[in-house]
Amino acid sequence: MNAAGGEPRDGPVAAPPDVPDLVVLSDLHLGLGENPASGRFHRLEAFFYDDDFASFAGWLCADAARSGRQLRMILAGDSLDFLRVERGVALPGEGPGVTRAAALARAILAGHPGVVHGLAELLAAGHELVLLPGNHDLELQRDDVRAELRQALASALRVRGLDDAASEQALARLAFANWFHHEPGRIWIEHGSQYDPEGAFRYLLRGPSSSEESRDLPLGNFFQRHLYNAFGSLASVVPATPNANRGYLRWLMLHRPRTLVQVLYRHLPLAVRLIWRFARSAAQAPPPALARAHAAGLAAEALASPLGERVREVDALKQVGDLHDAAWRVGRQLVRAGLFALLISLLVLGTFSAGNLAIASMRTGLWPKALLSVGLTLMLLLLGAVGLVLVLLRPAPPPLPGLADAARHIARLTSVPLVVFGHTHCEDVRPLPGGWYFNTGTWIAVFLDGELSPRSRVQASFLRVEGKRARLMRWNPDQGRALPVLLLEE
Repeated sequence: MNAAGGEPRDGPVAAPPDVPDLVVLSDLHLGLGENPASGRFHRLEAFFYDDDFASFAGWLCADAARSGRQLRMILAGDSLDFLRVERGVALPGEGPGVTRAAALARAILAGHPGVVHGLAELLAAGHELVLLPGNHDLELQRDDVRAELRQALASALRVRGLDDAASEQALARLAFANWFHHEPGRIWIEHGSQYDPEGAFRYLLRGPSSSEESRDLPLGNFFQRHLYNAFGSLASVVPATPNANRGYLRWLMLHRPRTLVQVLYRHLPLAVRLIWRFARSAAQAPPPALARAHAAGLAAEALASPLGERVREVDALKQVGDLHDAAWRVGRQLVRAGLFALLISLLVLGTFSAGNLAIASMRTGLWPKALLSVGLTLMLLLLGAVGLVLVLLRPAPPPLPGLADAARHIARLTSVPLVVFGHTHCEDVRPLPGGWYFNTGTWIAVFLDGELSPRSRVQASFLRVEGKRARLMRWNPDQGRALPVLLLEE
């Protein structure tokens, strides 16, 4: 094994001719794309790589044709981003008979023609496409959203010259999963947000028509919708890990303090009120409709999956963050921060006042007193600046091990050598007993906070699986080929 991939402990296992190679990628976070009315991208757009994705799909098809291999592409969640949308934006077609979710899916797909045509090329070439939901696109469980995807791909297939019969055959190779993709004895793939307390839904399986309920809204989704979106184009570079949110805030304090203060002033009071309201509702009984839909979804998965009832054990691994507790935790942190700031202010003011009184009582001339007063002021300002820098530059806590731990348990429950997640925006590979855990990273720019790293902000990473042998790769559009992902020992 090297820094970018691995193979089962018993050595490489070649794929049988009838087993497709897998191409797994996640976290494209497709937004509304380019606004045709202005010729500019929407402020919250994060994916600017349609041409790169189209060339990637073309390379995959050409490479598969040369090797005679069948491909199955799996988009492992957060492919479409239903959260990063400007408040109040008008969506064409929304109205009677068309839900907000369906209209948003239609607008996102229309804003990213390169991605749609790349996916259509894969289907037209005889390959398969599977879409899984993430915490930013749970709407992919809905029938009307799936219909919009089918319609967009059907239009792209017709542009490629396929007739209706050939288009139907190609679309038959398009599949959706409500939660995970499992190939017994080979691989388990899901988005991974269920093992992050800030991204997990208590009731993940919502059914084909239910909408997202605020009573079961992950804390990360809440802040994305009600606070982070307010940063506008600054939010097009996303944190690479959950801990990078702290680094992102630190960067704003150092480089864009005015923007940070403005956003907090305008939106934090609203966010606090909403947190309190949701925390109170979260402390109440769970929504019966959501609980029933999730129970029915689990029963259906148990019937359809070779795992049977063990699906419930996988569901039990989720790390749901309690919004009520989170609200009190955030409140305590704010109170502690306020008390700390008040204490420092009192110490500074007390020292300044005592120093000036001592200087005023000295029996000396005016100029020495003035110099001493200026020196005292400068010393206190310097000490305050040093304290602020030390607070901003203190080391971040280590990343939560939730996803890797969940992967180990899933590998044991499912008896697969490969477990694959996305969600963190950070490529990863770790050994498991008898196999490997992979994180596929993202295709969009990640926030590195000035970190010295050999990787670029955009990796365009994906996992290539041949049989039971897997390797993390990255698409290089300049060279027109895939290269190994760059990872270093920790």
